[in-house]
Amino acid sequence: MKNKLLLVLLISSVILTFNLGSWGVLETSEARYAEISREMLVSKDYLHPTLLNIRHYHKPPTTYFITVLGYRLFGINEFGARFFLQVAILLQMILIYHITLILYKKKDLALMATLIYFSLPLVLISSRNLTTDAYLNTFILAAIWAWLSYKTKPKASWHLYLFYLFLALGFETKGPVVLIFPLVFIIAYKVILKDKISKNKHHFFGLVLFFIVASLWYLLLYAENRNLLDYFLNKQLADRIATNSFKRAKPFWYYLAFIPLAALPWSAIIVYNVKTYVKNSLKTRSLKLVLTVTILVCLLIFSAFKTKLILYLLPIFGFIAIIAAKIVSESSKQQRRIYNNILLGLIAIFLITLMVINSFRTPIHFDFYTAAVLSLLTLICIILIYRFAKSIQKTAILGYVFGALLVIAGNYILTINQDELNSAKHALTYIEKNLETVENIAIYNYLIVSTPYYSQKPVFTLNNGHYTVERETQFEEQENWKKTLIDVRSEWGKHKADSLIDANTAILARKRDALPDYLKKAFNNKLRMKYFGKWVIYY
Repeated sequence: MKNKLLLVLLISSVILTFNLGSWGVLETSEARYAEISREMLVSKDYLHPTLLNIRHYHKPPTTYFITVLGYRLFGINEFGARFFLQVAILLQMILIYHITLILYKKKDLALMATLIYFSLPLVLISSRNLTTDAYLNTFILAAIWAWLSYKTKPKASWHLYLFYLFLALGFETKGPVVLIFPLVFIIAYKVILKDKISKNKHHFFGLVLFFIVASLWYLLLYAENRNLLDYFLNKQLADRIATNSFKRAKPFWYYLAFIPLAALPWSAIIVYNVKTYVKNSLKTRSLKLVLTVTILVCLLIFSAFKTKLILYLLPIFGFIAIIAAKIVSESSKQQRRIYNNILLGLIAIFLITLMVINSFRTPIHFDFYTAAVLSLLTLICIILIYRFAKSIQKTAILGYVFGALLVIAGNYILTINQDELNSAKHALTYIEKNLETVENIAIYNYLIVSTPYYSQKPVFTLNNGHYTVERETQFEEQENWKKTLIDVRSEWGKHKADSLIDANTAILARKRDALPDYLKKAFNNKLRMKYFGKWVIYY
């Protein structure tokens, strides 16, 4: 079975890294993490993250540290920025395998859960876009694995220390949110399975380890500036939970509606079996009930928070994969045939969509011949699966093929449609390479943080009221930021913008943001425009 897992991991590594650097970093989240990491590498200041040379304390630094390592290995480029995301997904697959193995003691079931996990679209999305989510999910799954390992082998106390260490690393990745998923799982495990609470010195020393590692970055900053405590507790924690200060507020039902869609096709299979599944789980107080309660409680907790993004609930998808694998393993041949047909239908719909998408008026394009080749390769894989795979494993393997197809086609979609999908790479490289007389780049009313990632020219931001342009400058010790962050709502700002244009400056803006007339007039009737998808260059 280990050889099968290694084969799956090897194939997955090839799929995940294929064409990984072929599209530009996406605004604003991925570009933000990529640029902060680049500035950290250049400045060698690993304590104070900066974004466009303004201190940026929204997240702890672990994601930046990992990305810096990627840059050191592969250079400052998209592949280097995303490489360790793929390592994170592979580690998650290993962790899902071993968590399932600890829970159910069945290697075939563990492998099925691993294959299903790779097919979940949200898991794959987390590998394509540089944010904290993939790394946080890895630490959460690692903490749960370490705790379960300690439960099965109490004398191996090092597992317990790993549990606290992984929690601490997760805390240094995204703050206290890391605690929710493991604690909900542990409480559900102990209550439902009537597991006694253990007390020993290793828990005490483990907690000490957790507090030292988890608080280190925060304490170093607090020693410099006492105002940061209020900033972290109120601005970055309380406001994210209770307010719309980050423009990410969603209604309470948001996760309840979209998580089942993000878990397709396995959520459909779980719903198909919901009556039997719930009845048996409640009757036997089984591990499936532990996993189900963990998912539902985490859903309710995060639904109560004001700020919502779909990737915030990424850690529950490992539990969904395990539940789906268990249901499939307990299903009859006739039921598995239905699941297989569902997966085949999804694969067919996806491939047909790729082949006909150019026939519709949509900003997203896909090459017909590439879609045809993918269809042929997928058909060959399906024939081989039906010819050689065991009946009980076919469903999980078909799911894996669906996931592989999503990654390969998704890479191509991102590459050829990056101008429409929020990457400013083509526009910025055009200014850098083709507009030789341009000496500066001004970004109008939007925070395009990848500007210095793709251009060596000085960058200025023209603030006309968009919320992304509002920067937190209260922690700046000097006022150099005022030279590049220009409020064009003031007369001084308008005058500064005029003088920039006189100094051979190109303006980059979103097409949806009309450039004010006074800025157009500053080009002295020599205004030219160049369009790149959703972006426009004025020069």
